[in-house]
Formats: sequence, C-alpha cells, structure tokens
Amino acid sequence: MNLNIHIINKARKSFWFVPFLFSLISLVLALITFYFDWWLSQHDYPLFPKVLFSNFDLSMTIISTIASSIMTMTTITFSTIMVVLTTFLSQYSPRTLQNFINDRPTQRVLAIFVSGVVYCITLLVLLQDESGQKLYISSAFAGIVAIICLFVFVYFVHHVSNWVKVSNLIHNITIKTNQKIDNSYLYRKNAINEQPSTFNEALFEDTEPILVYSEQSGYLQQINIEGMLTKAASDEAVIRMVKTPGEYLLQGTPVMTAWTTNKDIDVEDYLEYLVFGPDKEPMEDIELGIRKLVEIALRAISPAINDPNTAKNCIEEIGIILSKLAKHKLPSSYLSDEENNVRIILEQPTFGDYLYKSFYQLRHYGKQDISIIAEILRSLRMIGENNSEETKRMVWTFKDYILEGIDYDSLQNLDMQYIMRHLDELAAACMQTNWDKDEVRNKYFPEQYKTSDSYHHKKEE
Repeated sequence: MNLNIHIINKARKSFWFVPFLFSLISLVLALITFYFDWWLSQHDYPLFPKVLFSNFDLSMTIISTIASSIMTMTTITFSTIMVVLTTFLSQYSPRTLQNFINDRPTQRVLAIFVSGVVYCITLLVLLQDESGQKLYISSAFAGIVAIICLFVFVYFVHHVSNWVKVSNLIHNITIKTNQKIDNSYLYRKNAINEQPSTFNEALFEDTEPILVYSEQSGYLQQINIEGMLTKAASDEAVIRMVKTPGEYLLQGTPVMTAWTTNKDIDVEDYLEYLVFGPDKEPMEDIELGIRKLVEIALRAISPAINDPNTAKNCIEEIGIILSKLAKHKLPSSYLSDEENNVRIILEQPTFGDYLYKSFYQLRHYGKQDISIIAEILRSLRMIGENNSEETKRMVWTFKDYILEGIDYDSLQNLDMQYIMRHLDELAAACMQTNWDKDEVRNKYFPEQYKTSDSYHHKKEE
C-alpha cells in the first residue's frame, strides 16, 4: 500500500505524467469528434453552419497541416525548456532544476501541445474516404485546437521569460518552502499535541533491541512518519531511526532499531515506510529550500559571476523562511501516537541548526563583502523582531559567530560604521538595549579602527 502511494506520488512529480494524462484525454476527444462527425452526416448536418464543413481532401490537408504545426511548436517548446534547464544548471544551482521540471504551468503547456498532436493524428487515422461521407466538421475542431495551442505558446513564452528571472526563482523557492512548513505532518501534529509525551522505560529494560537492516542500496529520501506511527502503535513498539533522510545506505546497513514485546510481528515490515532513491535530496525537506537559496547566493558572490545583489536577495528570502520557521513549534525527536506514547525516535534539527546551516557558508565566502555581511545582520534582525524572547536571545548570540568570521583587514572606516549601524538595529529588534558597543569594537575590530573619530557613535544619555 505504501509502495503504491509512493509510486503514484513519484509519477505525479515526474515530467511526463501530465502530458501522458492529457494525451489520453485527447485520444478520447478525438474518438468523440469522429463519431459526432458521423452522427452529423446521418442527420443532414444540423446544428452548425455549412461553412464549417469541408470535404475529405480538404479536411485531411487542414488536419495534417495543423498536426505538423503543433509538432513544430512542441519542438520549440522542448528546445526552450532545455535552454532554461541549462541556464539553471550553470547560473543558479543544480538543485533548482527540479523547480522548473515540477512547475505545473510548464508541464501543462507541454501537455497541451502533445495532446494536440495526438488529437490530430488520431483524426487522420480515423477519417476514411471509403465511408461515403461527403462533409466533415473534424477539421473545424482541429482548427480550434490549433488556435488554443497558439495562445498557449504565447503564454509559455511569457511564462519562461518570468521564470528565468532570478528574483522570481528565488521567491518561488521561498513560497514552496513556506508551504512545506505549513503542510508538514510533523509541524501540524506538534502544534496540536501540547501534552508531554510519555516514555515507556520498562520496554527498553525488559526487551532486547532488534536491528533492522536495509534491503536495498540508495539514498534515504523519505520516511512515512504517519504510517510508521500507526503501525508502531498497533504493534506496541518503539522505533529508533539510525539513519536520517539524505544519508546513503548500502544493502545490509542498519537503518533502525525496534523494541517490542509483541513476538508475532515482523520488524522488516517497517522498511515499507522508507523511500529510497538515486538522489541525495530528501523529498519534502524544509532544509532543501534553504540550501537552494544558499547555493544561488554562493554562486552569485563567486568571482565568476560577481552578482552580490542576487546574493542579498537570497539572504533576505532565507530570513523570511527562518522567521516563519521560528514561529512554529519545531518537532521533537520523540514522536508519539494518539495516546501520547513515544513510538518513533528520529533526530530533528533545532532552530540553532537551521541558523548555522543557513549562514555558515555565506559567512565564510562573503567575509570580505560588506554588503553580504550587512544583509546577514539585516536578515537576523528580521528573524528576531517578529519572534519570541527565546528566538531573540538565540539570534543575538548567533551574531557573534557572524562577527568573528569577518575579514576586518579588508574593510574601511565607513564599512565599520555601516556594520555598527546594523548591529544597533539588530540589538533593538532583539531587545538588547544595554549592549556595550565599545566591548564589541574592542573584541572584533582591528586596533586602527577602535579609536577612529569617524567611527564612534554618540552614547545615549
């Protein structure tokens, strides 16, 4: 059952699913058109004006011409998609390819073109001169299909021109990641369950742990937490995941440990709730969206591209995601069933982990760029000013990690003043009204900048 659901979900995300579905529909429509054409001939061509009808030769010419024209548009569409994918691969990040491939408007455009070709070819096969029919309306319907494909092609050109804009790509990644936060089963379950989970310590003391080994090799892409929780509750078992999504497992590698008093169950059944694949990237992973933005930012600040404004845009969007993430109660590593008994132990990242993974590479590669440093501080301010006291304290502590990594020798007096201005704003957002500016200067700034008259701010009265 779980395998079938996984296959269906994987098929829906593939590039061919929507075109295949539309092709089946167009095949049915072509059959309906053919029989409707025959019905009209049997009733002296009612309902429609005679100008829409044409003889056999003209109908075959029109439909074949339309079929070849739509095929040409389909070829151009394929070529355009390949150009966009190449642009994403070279300019942004290899992980952004999936965003365009999974884009529903792109899939629907391609599906309409493919289904248009299938529709016209099917009509060509069905129409026969030996039938004795004098007039046909199928060519008129094929003309309507051609007009629809023409407008869809214009829409596709507009859609692609928007997609290749890096700002739209970045914003799209942010929207998708925020949707994952809202729709994640663990986040929704954690928001509803406010009672502390109970831990059956006797189960660990009285039973021997059972190791469950992987039956195949590949990256662990997804864990069906909801299904595994239900089965663990029915088996009165506790499952501890040894591996986490994103790790590679060889066949025979321990993947989980089970504790249960029920001797009749087969712990190998829990492997059905794991999804393996050839790609490292986990499905429905919130961290993946952040990683995409980080990679786009890193390429933007590289000497080969040298586009710091794109990097600033990415850092701002990262701040938006982290700000939303901080508003949620992050899932615990101990996942409980409906009766609040711990059933699955799975290591979950803390908000501090998300902070570190979001900025540690940007801190390293942007240490000499004042605009990157300032944008990171501004992003931290955005996170702090909209969240709880605990988040404010965490953000204010994390700013020391950013300051420690700056290459101050490459900065000038005005750059230092710019940093202090952002630190003032960050302190106000994090409710740190009594922070010692001189202590920060003495701790991080080089000696030549500590006594600079142009750098010091007036102390508050």
